[in-house]
Amino acid sequence: MKRKGPHLKLGVRPRVALVAAVAVAAGVVLSSGVVYVVVRHDLLSRVDGALEHHAGVIEQRRAKHGLVEAIEAPKHLPAQLPSTPELAQVVTSRGSVVASEQAGFRLPLGARVLSVAAGHTHPYFTNLTIEGTSVRMLVTGFGPGLALEVLRPVTELDAELERLATVLAVTSLAGVILAVLLGAGVAGVALRPVRRLAEAAETVANTRDLAQEIPVEGRDELARLASSMNTMLEALDSSQRAQRQLVADASHELRTPLTSLRTNVEVLAGAHDLDSQSRQQLLDDLAAQFDVLTALLADLVELARQDDPGAVLAPAQVISLDEVLAEALRRSQRHHPEVRFVSSTVPVMVLGVAADLERAVVNLLDNAAKWSPEGGLVELSLLLQGPLSGRDAIPAPGRPGEPDYAVIVVRDQGPGISPEDRPHVFDRFYRSRDASRVPGSGLGLAIVRRIVEAHGGSVWVEEQPGEGTAMAMKLPRIPSGAATRS
Repeated sequence: MKRKGPHLKLGVRPRVALVAAVAVAAGVVLSSGVVYVVVRHDLLSRVDGALEHHAGVIEQRRAKHGLVEAIEAPKHLPAQLPSTPELAQVVTSRGSVVASEQAGFRLPLGARVLSVAAGHTHPYFTNLTIEGTSVRMLVTGFGPGLALEVLRPVTELDAELERLATVLAVTSLAGVILAVLLGAGVAGVALRPVRRLAEAAETVANTRDLAQEIPVEGRDELARLASSMNTMLEALDSSQRAQRQLVADASHELRTPLTSLRTNVEVLAGAHDLDSQSRQQLLDDLAAQFDVLTALLADLVELARQDDPGAVLAPAQVISLDEVLAEALRRSQRHHPEVRFVSSTVPVMVLGVAADLERAVVNLLDNAAKWSPEGGLVELSLLLQGPLSGRDAIPAPGRPGEPDYAVIVVRDQGPGISPEDRPHVFDRFYRSRDASRVPGSGLGLAIVRRIVEAHGGSVWVEEQPGEGTAMAMKLPRIPSGAATRS
């Protein structure tokens, strides 16, 4: 296996500075290249214009004086590349020089020049080096079988372009260096809020104090990140406090039945002279306390399942709520034969988890049965328009008069709930002063609220002074037309 060699790992700030420097450097280099190309094109265009003008002058001479007289050769210039601005000669398609402005000096001939003379190639400009001198040459047609070559030295132009290239190179280098410095500074300023976020996260990790708040400055993306982190910390702190409270409450609730169990077991183990009736009574107490522990642990597991955001829950389905209520009523009748149950329902379709909703209704019925006198009546109602509160009658969109919610009401004939206890009956482990005479863990109604809220509904206690207790829960329903189409 081939081992990878060590590689350089840059921090965020150096990476940001490097990216900024590369971006600016690329911009500077590109701008310099564009400037060089534009200036060079402009200078060459001026030279090309001069060459075309000289070719036009020669053409006018030929029209006026004839072919040979069109080329007026100087009489005292040496046979070398002249220092005059332009130099011209006329050649035939076979390579013969017909006339030249410089006696004894011949411009270079090539296949392309001869092709222009023969009329096969369009006029063109080209750059040449003759005797160490850079020149610009125009080759154009000069009549049938003839071509005119006009050139001009561009030494000064090359020198100007060289100076321009040097200036642009120095400027680009200075721009790159400045970009590196500015990139480092900008990275430091831009990453300052990130450093604060990192320091705050490290402080939370070291101190485990989730109540800290990260300062939020401005309204940019980093400010949104700080605000999101504050929201996350607040949620974690709330979850942690709820977890601690749950553990403390569960420990408190488990202490009493465990102590009673231990006492009864010690009595059974140490008392060998107990009569059969006393022994049976202790065994019945043990069985009842085991039932209490089993119910409490089941409720704790259910709450933990609902509180776990990563738990895999059953998928919601379109279910018949009246059928769910009928099954819940059958279960409660089996568990509480000492109480009479009556129900009044209508067909209603909702979107939810049937097992969870059944558990919520069973908890309401069991709570009502526990507080009802022997032979008392527990009423279960399923309505489309709740008679207890105006909030239950909300017209469905597109179907005037059809309510959005299904309302489940459970009434009992118990002593009722005092006004000071009513706001807390759905809290975890809440037990009123009168609750000590009935069994329970204080978690059943808390589970009801969690299930109903998870289904987009709400639960509350209605005021019925002297008439027992009425607990109601409402759930979003599916309109009959939509339920049929699904």
